[in-house]
Amino acid sequence: MWMMRQSTRRVLDFSARCASTTIVPAPTSLPRFKLRTGDTIPSIGMGTFTGTRLTQQAQPGDMYENVKRWIRLGGRMIDCAQNYLNEDEIGDAIADCISEGIVTREDLFISTKLNNPYHRREHVRPALEKSLLDLRVDYVDLFLMHWPTAFKYVPYDATKRGFPVDYEPDQCSKVTGVLWKDYDGSWPPPHLDMSVTIHETWDAIVDCHKQGLARNIGVCNFQLALLHELMCGSEFVPHVVQNESHPYLQQWDQLEFCQKNNIQFMAYSPLGYGTFAGADRPRVLTNPIIKKIADKHGKSTAQVCLQWCVQRGVNTMPFSLIEIELRENLSVGTWELDDDDMVSIKSLDNSFHYLNPKEWYGLPLWN
Repeated sequence: MWMMRQSTRRVLDFSARCASTTIVPAPTSLPRFKLRTGDTIPSIGMGTFTGTRLTQQAQPGDMYENVKRWIRLGGRMIDCAQNYLNEDEIGDAIADCISEGIVTREDLFISTKLNNPYHRREHVRPALEKSLLDLRVDYVDLFLMHWPTAFKYVPYDATKRGFPVDYEPDQCSKVTGVLWKDYDGSWPPPHLDMSVTIHETWDAIVDCHKQGLARNIGVCNFQLALLHELMCGSEFVPHVVQNESHPYLQQWDQLEFCQKNNIQFMAYSPLGYGTFAGADRPRVLTNPIIKKIADKHGKSTAQVCLQWCVQRGVNTMPFSLIEIELRENLSVGTWELDDDDMVSIKSLDNSFHYLNPKEWYGLPLWN
């Protein structure tokens, strides 16, 4: 997810951020976690969320340059999503790094996510194949159901890479004729498809795994009750569950449940939610307790949050456009938080969500 560290370095223009990066191997000190398939996933990846069609904050070319920089620095996990509308840039960067001999496809762990308008069984595989086309790969290492929410189908050209500027899948407004913020009718709002269950969608995702298009599969934004329901209706347990988690939302019950069921818990927004958080929201990276721990170890507050994630057995994928911050992200595993640090951070948990889907499309999923 998009993350701004509120550092003075952020005022640099993008040309300054694109200086040539020396190629270094993947750090051997960076922990990896083993999935049930036997695959291993890096504990630290790179997020690629810079906004959706309605909230985009990146410029064309930003993600291409940033993915190349990440790989040249030794980063090997890239967390993508069709809804981020940048998989074609990411795919070009991956293909160029492979052709330049920096990495092989097998060195990388690439994930993507099923977008809400494609939850019907017959739409799931074509949507994944569109991501494969954009990413310029034959398979993904992880395919996730992005949200447990089916939207009305939004047409797209499956033969072309990328999406045109009039493609709007966030609220399906080009199909329904109305944005959620302007809708004042009865329930359900027109963009929700109430005839599709999570079981129908999950079964189709399982098929993609069996067909070799996704080595591992999972879900995002599932609360425990919904995850339990999914598992009751399928003999195939997710390999990964990806949910928001940071020191203000530590998700201990979810983590324990996942560990008992041999599911890898993956945290998004591990540093808070940056630019998208809103001026009135608390900031993880300026919390005085985290700042005190960072000063004690000679680290940044971001490094403390990431090390805390990994020491809990949680992998994560912060986003940054700053090379020094990308390097810091890859330093996880070279140092440790002590028991007192972990206890202090645990005291910060207040179940605070930065993301509120009720504001986007009317569903208070966290209640």
